[in-house]
Amino acid sequence: MSTHSNRTSRVRSLTGFRVVLCAVACLALPQLARAQDSTGAVRGRVTQADGKPAAGVVVLLEQTRLGASTDDGGTYRIGGIAPGRYMVLFRRVGLATDSAVVFVSSRTTATLDIALQSQVQALGRITISASPRLNESKEQGLERRKAADNIVTVLSGDDIRALPNANAAEAVARIPGISTERDEGEGKFVQIRGTEPRLSNVLVNGVHIPGTQTGSRAAKLDDVPTDILGAIEVTKTLTANQDADAIGGTVNLISKMPEGAPRGYFAGQYGQATLLNRTQGQGSLTYGGRVGENRRLGFLLGGTYDHNNRGINDLELAWDVNDKGAPIPVEWDQRDYVYDRTRFGANATMDYHFDDGSTMYVRGLWSKFQNFGKVYRYDLATGGDSAQAPSGTGGIGTNADLVRSISNRTPVEQLFGVSAGGKKMVGATEVNYAANFSGTRSASSDYRGTNFTASGVNFRYDGANRNYPSYSYLSSADQALATTPTNFALASYSSSAGRTRGNELGGQADATTHYVLGDAASRFQYGVKYRDESRDNINLNRSFAATSPLALNQFMASFSDPSFYQQLATGYVIGAVPDHGATSAFENANPSMFRETTRPISDSLSNFTGGEKVSSAYAMNTVDIGRLRINTGLRMEHTAVQFSGNVATTPGDATGKATGPVALRRVNGSQGYTDLFPSVQLRYELDTASNIRVAVTRGIARANYSDLAPHLTGEVCPSCALKFSNLSAGNPELKPQHAWSVDVLGERFISSTGVVSAGVFYKNITDFIYKRQFIYNGPATEFAGYYGTQPQNGGSGSLVGAELDYSQRLQFLPGVWSGLGFDVNWTQVDSRAQLLADTAKSASTLGSPTVRNAPLPRQAKSIGNFALTYDGDLVSARAAWQYQGANIYGYGDGSATPSGDNYVFAHSQIDASVTVNMTRDVSLQLQGLNLNNAVFGFYNGTPGSEYSAQREYYGRSLIMAVKYGFGALPGSR
Repeated sequence: MSTHSNRTSRVRSLTGFRVVLCAVACLALPQLARAQDSTGAVRGRVTQADGKPAAGVVVLLEQTRLGASTDDGGTYRIGGIAPGRYMVLFRRVGLATDSAVVFVSSRTTATLDIALQSQVQALGRITISASPRLNESKEQGLERRKAADNIVTVLSGDDIRALPNANAAEAVARIPGISTERDEGEGKFVQIRGTEPRLSNVLVNGVHIPGTQTGSRAAKLDDVPTDILGAIEVTKTLTANQDADAIGGTVNLISKMPEGAPRGYFAGQYGQATLLNRTQGQGSLTYGGRVGENRRLGFLLGGTYDHNNRGINDLELAWDVNDKGAPIPVEWDQRDYVYDRTRFGANATMDYHFDDGSTMYVRGLWSKFQNFGKVYRYDLATGGDSAQAPSGTGGIGTNADLVRSISNRTPVEQLFGVSAGGKKMVGATEVNYAANFSGTRSASSDYRGTNFTASGVNFRYDGANRNYPSYSYLSSADQALATTPTNFALASYSSSAGRTRGNELGGQADATTHYVLGDAASRFQYGVKYRDESRDNINLNRSFAATSPLALNQFMASFSDPSFYQQLATGYVIGAVPDHGATSAFENANPSMFRETTRPISDSLSNFTGGEKVSSAYAMNTVDIGRLRINTGLRMEHTAVQFSGNVATTPGDATGKATGPVALRRVNGSQGYTDLFPSVQLRYELDTASNIRVAVTRGIARANYSDLAPHLTGEVCPSCALKFSNLSAGNPELKPQHAWSVDVLGERFISSTGVVSAGVFYKNITDFIYKRQFIYNGPATEFAGYYGTQPQNGGSGSLVGAELDYSQRLQFLPGVWSGLGFDVNWTQVDSRAQLLADTAKSASTLGSPTVRNAPLPRQAKSIGNFALTYDGDLVSARAAWQYQGANIYGYGDGSATPSGDNYVFAHSQIDASVTVNMTRDVSLQLQGLNLNNAVFGFYNGTPGSEYSAQREYYGRSLIMAVKYGFGALPGSR
């Protein structure tokens, strides 16, 4: 097996890494030497009037270009100051600007603390700020966005909990340019500006999180409950001190931080969905703050639990072409999901602020998601004579196969990130250091499904409605056969178990020195980082065939859904279904009545291990020339990947006949490469409330581990041979994707809680990775001639888009109307990618495939949010509409037929909430989730020529919530 690297290339890559490290050190020496001159410094802590730390405050020395901004603890430091008397200016959106005088001496650090008053005088605002919340405010989020060197958007904890956002993916989708991959009624993966999830980086408190499922690099954010989060920060352009694996951008989940005197709150929810009258509930507890002399010690503990019994009605369809060439429906897979989903979450923080401005901290976040449930299924498929149906979309199906089944879901997923570090002043140089450990887990045990089958039914079908094709039985005898439990015999059952695990251990250190370039205030930052990630996947699947035809009526479930799918279309009935407890008990107690059909080699082919070490170094310089801030940087990353998988071979003679048993062998591979990532960020301050930004950056997206490992996964059966979704193969020859990005953005901040911004962006991606359909020809001969998919590098891809964000509270209106406001954002994107045309139709095209252009996967042309808001003295309210356009989920042959590309339907959802502050410590909230009963699903074909593959809905949910605060009042000292 060939790989992209050998010993020589790895040696060269390591040599290049050492050269860059030496270059960083050489660049740093002049700055370190300059720091030893006779200049002084000023440090201090900025708080709000209530004693809470004021993060994001801009601190400026008048008559100079020197300045800084406060961190989460409200601390700041400005170095490189010539001795003398200075006026120090403090300003932040939402706080009254203030100033103070400081005297700076040679080689000493002066201390200047200050408390800033609120800029808003309305009593209603004071009441809200004193409510029982421990999180980041919207004002702080806007100030972070305004002061950042790059393009950043922050969703504050206040905004996260203002609407019914069950998990982190649901919440982040409220941010401009962000969409989610939805599943089972909730957002799951994050998609930034029309790029698929694996092109984005997910962090927890700045710590990289490995992918969650199998060998994917995408972290599942439906695992993370929102009540343990203080804010979500999305970075859309890269600076040199950030990991480069973020072509789309970076999502940083920020846990709650201690602030002010110790205080806590308890929150609880109870709700009910209209579909199947399923219930849900949630409870959380958080307590923390700052104690000791000058509030130097901070601590915070929080935990949350939520349980969701969501129900889902689902219709999944398969299409074919009849003998006249007309598309026809050939399968109706009707499913009723009854979930038992539970999330646990916890976060903990402890930090200490020393007298000299140094800090130390430990932070951790953990979540667990038990995605349990039952799936009741009734499947009807056309028999062998269906191809003889008349021309058109209707026809007669004869000898149809019927399946009634029960599945018991058992997936358990975990996500965690722990970091420890601090900040230390070494002369005039600020040194930051951190070590971290993070990981994800995905496991299931005895994920069991049992099938009861019948055949011989004749029916009439009509595919004129491509979203809801219909069927009806030809006679009363056919209907009786299809609906009578005694006609269904126990056929088979399967039990699957498995585990996917990802761990990452890493650390980083950087140093920042402040200096004057001419008369321009500047800072130089340089650092190193190391990430060591390991991945493995183990499958343990068993299957059994029944040897006795036991009837379904012996295993009947009490579950029924007489209104199945009636909210979307009529004519679909789920009918009698088996009971999981009864079937599994019988299967376990009577092993002699089943014949094992397990193919152990299938598990071995899908098992793999992998690991990746990323060593990086960077240098970054920031200079303020008048109103222009210029941030330039260069990052180098050396990547070393190892992977191992299994390949099966079957010996055969010249005619292809097997001459011996299947042989399994382990195959190892590796890759090694070094990349440079330059970046330039320009921020021009038109005035104190307005910026124009320009950024040019380069990023990378490495291949999934499961894609690199030489695995082969599929089921051997006649009906599986022509299903692209059945056979999946790895590709050790995959190269990583790279992209250049250009961004231009203008923004103006309105008062303390509003902003209007507009911008354009462009990305050019090389070695674009996609799943290509192909015909398998070995070495595992049992799959010869099967259709399958394999990740491959295509040509180049490009993406261009525009983004608008406008939020404002209409404070100029009289009286109670001044609480009205709105929050609207819209992103329009277009993309093109070069990929090899589908080769599954004709093996003769394998040697000379043609190229076609298609949109990038998961790229929705339109992404938007619109919310009407109200914030009064006692009442706050939100009514929000969220939209995501149709986008490609997987590539087909590109035609306007059922063989075309697989798209996600456009999604449009309405949510709302009303919060009433009963007292200073008690608030009540009423939430409405999915009030328009939005549909989720997939179709094949092209927009305008759509053949539904899946359509499911979840009903509407109403949720009551209460929050009770306790402990010291905000502002107590």
